[in-house]
Amino acid sequence: MAWRFRSLEKARLLRLPLLWIAPAIVTAAVSVALYGMPPSLLGWAALAAGFAIGGGIGMQRSRLMRLHVKGEGDEARVMMRQSPLALLLLLAVFAARRMILPGGMTVGADYPAANAQIMTDAMLGFVLGMVLVSRLILWKRARVMVAAHITDS
Repeated sequence: MAWRFRSLEKARLLRLPLLWIAPAIVTAAVSVALYGMPPSLLGWAALAAGFAIGGGIGMQRSRLMRLHVKGEGDEARVMMRQSPLALLLLLAVFAARRMILPGGMTVGADYPAANAQIMTDAMLGFVLGMVLVSRLILWKRARVMVAAHITDS
């Protein structure tokens, strides 16, 4: 995180055709994990809840990113800078997880392995939702900016 805070003001190229790669990798990893250990009905509910929460956080994080178009005509490129608020949002998520589960994944004392599986399903859904929605929102915002920049030129 310190490395990311250090490069806050540095704009980097947002490669629209490559935005699908991270969601594809995360989707494949989550699919393999779910195939290897299929969730129970409660696990599917935890996965869906995690996806919804992660999607909301991913949407907010992507809205906080600072995008601008650099160049003119065919040389126009979408540039992205990290927002300090977006990084603080990620730190808040990590801190919230630590406060919710300070001693590890001890939700109940009856079947700790089952509770750990449910928490794992929720975290898989959270990561999947955060990455998918974040990249989708970034792609939509950048596409609109490029279209508006081309028509303004």
